[in-house]
Amino acid sequence: MIDEVLITLKDKLNEYVCLKTDHPEDTVVFPDGSKLDPSQFPLNNITPILINIEEEKSIRSADRFSGVVRNGLRTEVNPSIPVNLLILFVVRFADYEQSMKILSLIIRFFQRNRVFDHANTPTLSPELSKFTMELQALPLAEQNELWNSLRSAYQPSLLYKVSMLVFNDKESIQVIRDVNKVELDISI
Repeated sequence: MIDEVLITLKDKLNEYVCLKTDHPEDTVVFPDGSKLDPSQFPLNNITPILINIEEEKSIRSADRFSGVVRNGLRTEVNPSIPVNLLILFVVRFADYEQSMKILSLIIRFFQRNRVFDHANTPTLSPELSKFTMELQALPLAEQNELWNSLRSAYQPSLLYKVSMLVFNDKESIQVIRDVNKVELDISI
């Protein structure tokens, strides 16, 4: 599911940037899988990097293991896990002015396309009903820690929070039969 979100964002952002900058080639690229070294951000590209996955705890049910009633039977289902993704869009162009233009385009794109659902993204997986994008601002000290952990000098970039991907467990459903009759033997 996470890979589908990243690919969707890459494809949609590529379409938009190509339209606005007259670049016929893809501008948004994933890091080269053979290197997996984020310090090697490709020149003249936007590189999205997943930097964190966090559980969204504010919306979970008080009784997460309460179960669901289906056909008169109570089923015990492992609870859904809603997660948020933090994606860093690193913009690295030889021309600093071009980098600033691309940063502005990314902000405009996600301002206009804050919600991704089946209506505006028909290729979205049936497992996902929708997800939203929210610009995040890191304090300078946290930005410094982030770039140190990436083993790279600061590059112009934007951090977006992708809310809420819900992981459901549909394979480990256990059926619990309700007690209909109680037999009691009180003989001594």
